[in-house]
Amino acid sequence: MDIALLGIPLGIVLLYFGSEWMVSGAQKIAILKGISPFVIGLTVLAFGSSAPEAFTSIVSTETPDIIIGNVVGSNIVNIGVALGLSAILSTLYCSFKETRVEFAFMILSALIVFAMALTGTISRPFGIILVALIFVFVYIVYRMKRDEDHSSDEISEAVDWPMWKCILVTLLGLVMLYFGSDFFVEGSIVAAGMLGISELLVGLIIVAIGTSLPEICISLMAAYKGEAGMAISNVVGSSIFNCFFVLGIGASLVAVPVSDSIITIHLPMMLLMTVLLCAFIYKNNKLGKVAGATLLALYIAYVVVLALNPALSA
Repeated sequence: MDIALLGIPLGIVLLYFGSEWMVSGAQKIAILKGISPFVIGLTVLAFGSSAPEAFTSIVSTETPDIIIGNVVGSNIVNIGVALGLSAILSTLYCSFKETRVEFAFMILSALIVFAMALTGTISRPFGIILVALIFVFVYIVYRMKRDEDHSSDEISEAVDWPMWKCILVTLLGLVMLYFGSDFFVEGSIVAAGMLGISELLVGLIIVAIGTSLPEICISLMAAYKGEAGMAISNVVGSSIFNCFFVLGIGASLVAVPVSDSIITIHLPMMLLMTVLLCAFIYKNNKLGKVAGATLLALYIAYVVVLALNPALSA
């Protein structure tokens, strides 16, 4: 037996405990700092779980076309799989009135990237603008949410956890998520090869989902723990971070060419998923099982179409 196959069970264990520790630590940080779990998910969890995408952008300057594909693919997976599965697991309640600014930024970030992509290249000046926008976003969210209060019961719940321990547990959870993702993906690729699965499907499913495993596991764990706001905001924040910072930092280093398929297929799919998510929350103030199944089904249909028509990914 190939020893790499052991990465599958090892990866699953690390992913479970990593997401458990990260969500638990983030919950405590939110309570101690008097910040809502939604904001913690929007910033700490989202930015932390998107760090692999940011690293990929920085090291992909020799192959810049990977940068925008990484961002668009990650956002599609996050909405379709992470939120789709989480909503199927547990209905995710979220007040649109209280989170309309965040969802507006999510749509805005996708539209800005689409508009820039239509020029054929995400230039270095465009990249600098995108990076600047993430700081604008964080500042606006901080100013809006910093005065939110929490009950004394919530504060007493976390009083036995000093801040350093909360931060340490969150960071350790993040490290476990990264290693768990790597082990799981490597083991899955070996298993797929042994089963004769095509490289195209490996890329579309295993690798694409593998880079988003931190977001998927965090949202699923948050949903399981009853932290609906954290489950949703993790994906919302990650999508904004990917569009503004991940793509921005990559384009700031080297101009990013945009292929026809990105403009005609993948970016429209990302926009569709983004608008659908916002529409579900706007209409119902929740993401229920039907909405979750719809998002997941859209992602599956997208993968099937690409698998049957490889030229669409060229």
